[in-house]
Amino acid sequence: MKKSTKSSAKGKTPASRKKKTDNGLWSLFIVIGFVFFISLFIAAVLVLQRTENNVPEEKTEQILTPSQAKQQALEAPRPNKPHPINLGDIAVNDTVIDDGSGNHSDNLPSRRDEPEKADRRRSDIPSPAPQQLSRPDPAPGLSSSPVIIPEPAEKTKPANGSGAEVAALPPQDYDTGDIQSAAPRSKTSWIRPERPRVAVVLDDVGVNRRGAELAIELPASITLSFMTYAPGVKAMAAEARHRGHELMLHVPMEPVGRADPGPNALLTGLSDQEILSRLDWGMSQFDGYIGINNHMGSKFTAWDKGMTLVLAQIAKTDYFFLDSRTSSDSVVEASAAKTGVSLLSRDVFIDNNYRDTDKILAQLVQAERIARQHGHAIAIGHPHETTVKVLHEWIKAAEERGIDVVPISKIMALKKPVN
Repeated sequence: MKKSTKSSAKGKTPASRKKKTDNGLWSLFIVIGFVFFISLFIAAVLVLQRTENNVPEEKTEQILTPSQAKQQALEAPRPNKPHPINLGDIAVNDTVIDDGSGNHSDNLPSRRDEPEKADRRRSDIPSPAPQQLSRPDPAPGLSSSPVIIPEPAEKTKPANGSGAEVAALPPQDYDTGDIQSAAPRSKTSWIRPERPRVAVVLDDVGVNRRGAELAIELPASITLSFMTYAPGVKAMAAEARHRGHELMLHVPMEPVGRADPGPNALLTGLSDQEILSRLDWGMSQFDGYIGINNHMGSKFTAWDKGMTLVLAQIAKTDYFFLDSRTSSDSVVEASAAKTGVSLLSRDVFIDNNYRDTDKILAQLVQAERIARQHGHAIAIGHPHETTVKVLHEWIKAAEERGIDVVPISKIMALKKPVN
């Protein structure tokens, strides 16, 4: 009996073991599948969470204080064209005359009298050392206290709807060839004064607040041309008039190239109505100026239709026009003849190389030479710190050499009336 039971048990063992093995494999597969799907689910959840974290949150519009807005604008990346930044924060030496038209040395007319070598120029008068430059006494009756212009309560907004304020171009180095040379003189008859006269006009005044303060501190014989879109221009112009300066209106016009001339610039693509509207806007920014000249404008001043339209409007007033001659293609003289507006033209640019006081001084000496030859000369500069320092010293020295440094109206007074 025991033997039979034993053999029966031996016969069931292989099948039983196979069944158990199969059951174990299925259980293992189930466990592995369960773990796989759990892992897949966890991975999907993590991916979704990471995707949600990478989605930028909608930023609520933040109201910035004026100082925060200035800092934000200054830290913004620069695009291809000059970045519209707060005008009050530009460095003193950031106002330049370049209008984006490239090197003008190939197309501007040569000097009427051939320039001498630079070393001979500099031998005419000693080069001033900026740290030793003295300041002339102010004109009698005028304040000698430092000029401090209050910040404007409201920044000037461009009428083009951009909401940005446009600064002067960043400083560049220039080839100092014919770009600084004297403009060819027209056939206008002039009265020759007893002593040669030089008028110095500083353009772009007001774009930089500290530069404007330095310019206003100059003797009243220096004429100041204030930018139409400079913030707080009314207060600055009023202070300059109080100090005895003659004022001009600096109107932005379209240049050749990609440079931005600023808000409400006169552009060749505008309608006649829009050009006159922008001109009227500029002419209403402050009071007390006696003439108008162009900021940039190498393209617009070469456009006869546009310049005739502008000068015809100016001819209805008592203002004259000073052609800064940023291009040899200027048609301003012909347009002025058609409209009857009183016209003056620039002879010398003095501070294309504003970092070099010797070169600024050499250009002023060139203006003296032109004045001795023709009786008068008009020089244009900018309110760089270096330019202002050189002017303080040069005015004294020029007067001692027999040159009268005069406001721009004293040059206009030399034009013989047309019968």
